[in-house]
Amino acid sequence: MKLFSIFMLVFTLGGFASGYSQKQVVTLNLKQCDVNTLLQEIWKQTGLRFVYNEQDVARLKRFDVNAQQKQVDEILDHIFKNTPYQCAYESDVIYITPRPVGDLPQVKQERVKLSGNIKDKNGNVLPGVTVFIGNSDIGTSSDINGNYQLAILKGNAVEIVYSFIGMKKVTYNFPATEDVRHNVVMEEDQVELQDVVVIGYGSKSARNLTSSVSSVKAKDLEKYANGATTFDNMPGGAVKGVLVNQNSGEPGAKATLNIRGITSPLKSQNNNEPLYVVDGVPFFVERSLNMLNPLSTLSPNDIESIDVLKDAAATAIYGSRGANGVVIIKTKDGHRNEQMKISLGYTLSVGNQIKKFKPLNTTKFKNLQELIIKNTLGAINKAQITDDNIIYGQIYPAIDYMANTSYDNYGNMIFDGLKDEAFGEENTNWVDETNNKNALTHMYNLAIRGGGKLSNYSFSFNAIDQEGLFINDDMQRYNSRLSFDSDVSKRFKVGAALGYTMTKRHSGAAGEEMGITREWNVRPDVPVYDETGELYRIDGTPTWGFPVGLANPVANRQNKNKKESYQFLGNSYLEYKIFNGLKIRGDINISMFQDQYSNYNPLVAQDDRGGGGMSTLQDDRSKAANTSINFRADYNFQIEDHYFSFMVGYGWDRSFSEYTSHYYMGFPDDEVLNNAGSATETHCIGDAKSKSALNSIYARASYNYLDKYLAEINFRSDASSKFGPGNQRGYFPSISLGWRMSSENFMADTEKVDDLKLRFSWGQTGSTNIDDFVYRQFYEKGNPYIGQSTLTPGLLPNPDIKWERTSEFNGGLDYAFFNHRLFGSIDGYYRYTKGALAPSPYPLESGSTSYTSNLIDLSNKGVEIEIGGDIIRTADWTWTSKFNIALNRNKIEKLNGAELSSNDVDTYIEGQPAGVLKGYIVEKIFQNDDEVVTLNKTAVARGANYYQEKSTGMGDFKYKDLDGNGYIDSKDREVIATPQPKFFGGFFNSVNYKNFNLSFVFQFSQGAKAAVYNMMSDMYGYIGNNIYPELYGKTWSPENPDARYARLVYTDPSKNSRFSDRYIYETSYLRLKNITFSYNLPQNFLKKINVQSAMLFVSGSNIWTVTQWPGIDPELISSFTTSQMTLNEDPYPLSKTFTLGVKVEF
Repeated sequence: MKLFSIFMLVFTLGGFASGYSQKQVVTLNLKQCDVNTLLQEIWKQTGLRFVYNEQDVARLKRFDVNAQQKQVDEILDHIFKNTPYQCAYESDVIYITPRPVGDLPQVKQERVKLSGNIKDKNGNVLPGVTVFIGNSDIGTSSDINGNYQLAILKGNAVEIVYSFIGMKKVTYNFPATEDVRHNVVMEEDQVELQDVVVIGYGSKSARNLTSSVSSVKAKDLEKYANGATTFDNMPGGAVKGVLVNQNSGEPGAKATLNIRGITSPLKSQNNNEPLYVVDGVPFFVERSLNMLNPLSTLSPNDIESIDVLKDAAATAIYGSRGANGVVIIKTKDGHRNEQMKISLGYTLSVGNQIKKFKPLNTTKFKNLQELIIKNTLGAINKAQITDDNIIYGQIYPAIDYMANTSYDNYGNMIFDGLKDEAFGEENTNWVDETNNKNALTHMYNLAIRGGGKLSNYSFSFNAIDQEGLFINDDMQRYNSRLSFDSDVSKRFKVGAALGYTMTKRHSGAAGEEMGITREWNVRPDVPVYDETGELYRIDGTPTWGFPVGLANPVANRQNKNKKESYQFLGNSYLEYKIFNGLKIRGDINISMFQDQYSNYNPLVAQDDRGGGGMSTLQDDRSKAANTSINFRADYNFQIEDHYFSFMVGYGWDRSFSEYTSHYYMGFPDDEVLNNAGSATETHCIGDAKSKSALNSIYARASYNYLDKYLAEINFRSDASSKFGPGNQRGYFPSISLGWRMSSENFMADTEKVDDLKLRFSWGQTGSTNIDDFVYRQFYEKGNPYIGQSTLTPGLLPNPDIKWERTSEFNGGLDYAFFNHRLFGSIDGYYRYTKGALAPSPYPLESGSTSYTSNLIDLSNKGVEIEIGGDIIRTADWTWTSKFNIALNRNKIEKLNGAELSSNDVDTYIEGQPAGVLKGYIVEKIFQNDDEVVTLNKTAVARGANYYQEKSTGMGDFKYKDLDGNGYIDSKDREVIATPQPKFFGGFFNSVNYKNFNLSFVFQFSQGAKAAVYNMMSDMYGYIGNNIYPELYGKTWSPENPDARYARLVYTDPSKNSRFSDRYIYETSYLRLKNITFSYNLPQNFLKKINVQSAMLFVSGSNIWTVTQWPGIDPELISSFTTSQMTLNEDPYPLSKTFTLGVKVEF
């Protein structure tokens, strides 16, 4: 887009051209005002826009204006009559420029001419650029074609200054010895182009924010997101205080965003996600219905900005939906007075797993089996394994299946080597066999945008064809968006935006997500296909008393897993200006989602454990919709240097969702007659319908005195159907203050300080992100009685259930030094949530054991720091660097009698962060049996049977007796893992040299810990299975006494697999999230082929990671629920991706 258009939008803070000339009349009564105040008042009354250099007109003396219904041009001509400035009128834009030199008194001296043309770096001409002789008022301005001309005394060398709001100043030393033509290329000044931040029901200059808001604009996103198929994980490392985790690397997978910690630990799967608002359409991510994160369905090329509202002062205007923060996404629009632009883009990406497990080969697999069998026989011979402490299975048939054994003279079993016939000759790497090497992604983009004097429009289309990292895995996604805005008349404005997304997902996995556990856990000595060409079935060990025909990993990915998702977002508005400063607006916003999921499980993909298998089909359907209508009035006015802004509104919101699930069994064949009607059995797993409503009143009042003293008050009142009578309405106020110290007189002489602003805020928010109608009695289908259906009480009602209420204090400092070469911000906050919902105990005789109540109190406190700088600023070179870091400390303050499940009781502890994991402390590994005997005797003396287990012996973990009672029990557990990082953040750099750009962003997280669940489960030592690669060679044996892990014994009778600190690892990492190298083709070449701009780029994502995490990826977590954050089961891996791309604009 042309820089001129950008400037006009920013200057008017989102105002629209009225389309009427300078002949409009105004009434003014201003005393001792300056030019800025005069022009702002004219703009309020007429909508006319001005282009001028604020620093230049600031030199003029103050004046009085008393005009009754006079034309604008008459007033301006009078004001500037005896000044070095003049007004030029073009449509609804007025240029205030220096008078040409020829209009000034002429001195009879010889002069030379300096002339030229002024453009931006994209080749667009710049009209209205002021061209001054340094330290004087003599100058001119560029005309509509960007041309300028100055006459200067010959021999009088001077410095020429080129300035334009929103652009970096350019200087030129002119020797004035002869006529010279000097062309100038100006670059955007990101400091002067003050960003406009989208806030709740409005927008505001970033310079005058009094609350905590972090923003990412399209120009920055593009620098480290080229080739990305989704933006929902792009803020990772780029937005201060926002923790981004990508749960899965499968095509189209959603990421999770967390803003300032956990506010409601025991919510359902909606958990602690923020509210998303896309072009004014608000909605939550319905994870219970498996709805996608809206950011994951938006085309990256459509996003203009992402604004993250973090503190309560910013989010209180959203009331009951703002407790976890608000993410506001604005998509790109066309611009007024802009010719149609057509943008085309194409990217080709190649992806592979960041880290691939190297499963044990056949030789190591045989060594593993020998080790397990030897250890197991040793435990049997010492009577550590008997019938009463084998967890399950037939131990002797399993050993006999794999090994030759005999008995010595004392009746002990002796290992006589592995059976040759029990092993194949293959050396299959199942990870490689199921991996889709060099997975390709094609992405196509089209955008058509433009506008006239009274309207603007935008259309975009995006198509993605992405292969997954596994076989039979792919996704296709199609996005389209259409928007327009128009001034119907001088007072009426209308606009609308529509967005539609269709996603088709195909997978061979058995479920909606499938990690890589099966691949590395399967024995490698068997082939992929048998001699007939069919997928090989593995004869496993007789663990369950009979040989097992296991589907190999390739066969296991032959399922027909399909998911189709449809998303529609739409909004429209009508705005009417009653008089200057007062306008009313009504808008309607609609979001609709629909998912169709089916998974056909054919016989070839099933394990044959005794025969009698049947193909199955699961069919799930879900849909959800939300409609919100808002009416609001905005009133702005100014009294001398005091600027006031008021907004009041009413909101009406309705939502519904539906879900059905059916299960079909017994199909004649897997290729043709596999539709639901061909099944021999049909089961309805369940269905659900839900509706909710929200009515709201909201208001905001803002005050601004010369950008020095700032204040804002927000208030919202919500009434929600999710609560019972008397508790439906909640009240959410906030107040914020700002003080720009750099504008005070005592800092007037501090030239190195460009901006220094303090912010303070307090506010309250609530939460309705809970199940509907929990205050009502629920019933569940019970067991049949005398052939009749029955109902039993489900969740008991709680008519006293109330809002979860979160209060937050925030203090911040924004700063800029050395001509904005150094800039950034610091925020500190304390957030307290009272009455978070949790189960409360209830007598068993009621038929139900609990009901939901406001019980848990918890807090979050933290610090967020951002620092940036322009390290290099020259005509050819620029280097901008930004670093951000955040820490959050979460704590359960009070449980207040909350009844926790067995899974939650060890993760929600007063005084600890939410989601911790309790476990045992490993003191060492027993190196002899005598020590165990001694400890057992002590335990018996103190009333226990054993120190640990009956089977504990040499090679087992020795757990620490924390309570000193002489034996190990549940009281010897302590907190061993905290899932929340000590700190996290990112580091962004962008280096430009002429038409070349190199940008890269690092993301880091430090201090979080998790248990490697798959490692623990493999300590069961199942004969015939492969093992977690990290364990191989690191388990105890007489030949390896210094091992990290205990001995491997079949079925783990000594319980070495229990949760302990030995399986806890830090998930800390430093990752090069993205690096992009781009080249913009030169303008002189593009003009020859009638192309406005063209860029070629190559980028890489996730290409370098430093971590000690032994699993697939430290960023992955196995579940979004808080209680499972400390487990990692190696889900679908993330990809390391390289991308080539081109973008062309006509």
